[in-house]
Amino acid sequence: MRQNNFFAELSQKLLKAEDSHISRLILGWHASCLLTDDGRIGVGFVPDSRIEPHTSRPIHTQSLLTSTLKELAGLYVSPFPQEFAAASAACSCLVPFPDSGGQYMDAVMTCARGDKVAVLGYERDLVPFMRDWGWRSAFFDDRYAGRQDCFTQSEFSRAVREAEWVWLSPEAIRDRWLLSTQSILREKKGCFLQGPGIPAIPRAFARLGVTHLVVPIGSEARSIEAHISAGGSAWLCEALKWRVYVSGLGRITD
Repeated sequence: MRQNNFFAELSQKLLKAEDSHISRLILGWHASCLLTDDGRIGVGFVPDSRIEPHTSRPIHTQSLLTSTLKELAGLYVSPFPQEFAAASAACSCLVPFPDSGGQYMDAVMTCARGDKVAVLGYERDLVPFMRDWGWRSAFFDDRYAGRQDCFTQSEFSRAVREAEWVWLSPEAIRDRWLLSTQSILREKKGCFLQGPGIPAIPRAFARLGVTHLVVPIGSEARSIEAHISAGGSAWLCEALKWRVYVSGLGRITD
């Protein structure tokens, strides 16, 4: 599916969602968070500041703070870290995954046990989980290349072709990698796309070759906001429970 089709489907979902004004917007070190006037909360993805410096301008920041949910969500196409962090939180708020859906991670992740998994990005909070699952993971991240099982990102495309599974962060949406590789991903046993900041449009992601969506679920706004405001990771927030959404046939459905 071409990337404009993906964003077109996202736009259709956003149009049907209920808009609201933003009461608070937090861009933390490892995640973003917004709260709306009508009591909703959204958790988003913050690109790593060690890869590209995070900068802001007063006029730009004020524009974000005065936007509605839908106006922020429209920035999901933006490559700029500040805009994408706000937009991904807005998208997860406008098009959320159901609290009662999904499966616990440990119950699902045995599917790739013993298989080769190519992982884009080395996230320290996530690596121990992957090792506990029994995956044969190879990580691709320029920041940590040279560590155990971690290589330069330029080698990722080759590794994807050799691996049986693929694991991606929202960075693959922001830099458009995911939107141009569906033929490769469909050859794999499966592809995980990890949140936060992933809108619940599983059919659109399935067309791109994604078989598993890994997202945090939580409604305790005060605890989530406090954790993210203090620079905490969504992986280590007790108020967020991570769930995996898959279909019975290995493909995600609405």
